[in-house]
Amino acid sequence: MPLRFPISLVAALLAVGSAACARGPEFPDRTAAVTVDGRSRSFALDSCGLDEHTAFLVGRADDGAIVQAVVGLEDDDATGVPESTGVTVDLDPTSEDSRVAAFGAEAWERRGSGGAVPGEIAASRVRGSRIQLSGAAVAVDADDRPVVGAVPVAFTVDARCDEQE
Repeated sequence: MPLRFPISLVAALLAVGSAACARGPEFPDRTAAVTVDGRSRSFALDSCGLDEHTAFLVGRADDGAIVQAVVGLEDDDATGVPESTGVTVDLDPTSEDSRVAAFGAEAWERRGSGGAVPGEIAASRVRGSRIQLSGAAVAVDADDRPVVGAVPVAFTVDARCDEQE
């Protein structure tokens, strides 16, 4: 005899399961999971939150690596604007050649850095307490200007910031 479940229970389980899968893997609050060129690492967030229509984060890894990101948002404070988004990751602050960056043109212009925009932001958003962005980063110098001949590498940032500042 087959087991029978109430339709409402099955629907509820499917909704909860689908929502959990859509958010991605869970990790501790005030943490960012960053992948650059296929290598992943975790950063403790020193600062993160929402300032008007901009989400931001700054984090450090145990070895001193640093991630900084800003995500420009539409009026709904969730939909990212790739042109207004940027990220820098310094994988080894003791080295002069360990920085990568990706920016949208508007975010780069707001920095006042001038010159070529490093990398490319493909997607950005705020999903609940998560700040997420992805694209292609390039090696940059100490002033965050693209290194001549730098080859773009894929990156993702998925940060959890439940306790926003």
